Amino acid sequence: MLRCLLCFLVLSSCSMGVIKTGGEEVFLYDTKINYSLDELHDLSSKVITTNKKDPQFGKLDELFGKGQNLIKRIGIVVFESEIQPTRDGLSKFDKVYLSAAGKQIITENFLRLWEQSFKVLATDFDFVPTSKFKKSKTFSLYGSEVEDVILSKRSILAPDDLYYLSNGKNTTTATILNPRGMRDLSLLLVPAYELMGGPKWSEHQKQFINDLSKEFKLDAVIVVMSSISWTAAHLDKHSGENIGEEIKVKLQSSILVPFTNYEERLSKLNLKQNPRTTLCFRSYESEIRIPFHISQPIEFENFDTIEKELLNPMFKTYKDLTQMTIIKQIDDLKKTW
Repeated sequence: MLRCLLCFLVLSSCSMGVIKTGGEEVFLYDTKINYSLDELHDLSSKVITTNKKDPQFGKLDELFGKGQNLIKRIGIVVFESEIQPTRDGLSKFDKVYLSAAGKQIITENFLRLWEQSFKVLATDFDFVPTSKFKKSKTFSLYGSEVEDVILSKRSILAPDDLYYLSNGKNTTTATILNPRGMRDLSLLLVPAYELMGGPKWSEHQKQFINDLSKEFKLDAVIVVMSSISWTAAHLDKHSGENIGEEIKVKLQSSILVPFTNYEERLSKLNLKQNPRTTLCFRSYESEIRIPFHISQPIEFENFDTIEKELLNPMFKTYKDLTQMTIIKQIDDLKKTW
């Protein structure tokens, strides 16, 4: 109930005055196609919805217009995932489930895809990897330590991490996962992204963002939430509808500017306010649903089937969606140069 109330307040505060662009065209994504970077660039405006909202003080077009500091040095400071959540801890009709370690391994691989993609796509930017943040004293001062549920140095999924389960079996109740070494900046049961991300000014962890940006001379930081779920074929007990099998890949990402940088931008506009809040340059959201075939004869209910039918198309879709998001972020930032 508390999480629902907090989420409602957060969503209400960021929905007023938001301008949305892109993401309006129907697009049928095909996991069998190896999209080129040019194709992903063309698709990004169709698939990615961009949100922006003028803050309480100043207008975004002026705050990031001519004569303002460029955003060139950036890094990812929050990276959360919600993968096939089973909050009640029992398997139902979706057949394939993960251990907490499996969810954390996938989360770390998702972060790796983001960082690799930035290095390839954002060559005009100075991208600071999270490995440097993790060694920082400033980084360790905020939030809480992320639990290591993998308990080994591996980064590859094993059969014990992802498996078939019949109805009623126990599953992990871990929902929001962070990579090892990151900081858990959530509040109670509310993910950090829901508090920090989105097209709004933010009070949550503003000192963390500001101090880290000062230490690493960052112009802006990026926060990311990944949500992955799948549904096996089943009959909906309420509607009687036959539900087909699909994987849903959803991404949310925001580019945030620390309050010191925000106040410098206001000063250049001869505005004397000191709002002391984090400023959102843009936020991005997208979702792709793809069919898959996880319902198999019992002799094929094994890790090889999971890898072929679920993991491979899921990671392919996630990689392409990540690159489309980064392409859109780069395009928007370069328009301010």
